[in-house]
Amino acid sequence: LVVVDIGLKHWNLESFAQTHMVWIIFIAALVGIIPESGPHLIFVVMFSQGIIPFSVLLTSAIIQDGHGMLPLLSYAPKDAALIKMINIVIGLSCGLILYLMGF
Repeated sequence: LVVVDIGLKHWNLESFAQTHMVWIIFIAALVGIIPESGPHLIFVVMFSQGIIPFSVLLTSAIIQDGHGMLPLLSYAPKDAALIKMINIVIGLSCGLILYLMGF
């Protein structure tokens, strides 16, 4: 949340997001790899402020597993990686298709 606040005050985050939306979708996918739910809030706040479209929020939401991935990661790392790869493919596909449709 601090990142979004600093980005809005000191950098021109809105214009960067508008001109590089495909990069924002890929950044949302990369942040979604982190097995915590906190980083997802960055995209929730950006969506609530109208900086990013729904397609970016959906990409982040599909890929982000929250704390639920941590037990699987410690028990079966290969399965956790496979699930995460499937989430990345589905999340990026849905996000990019919705972005191209105008959402």
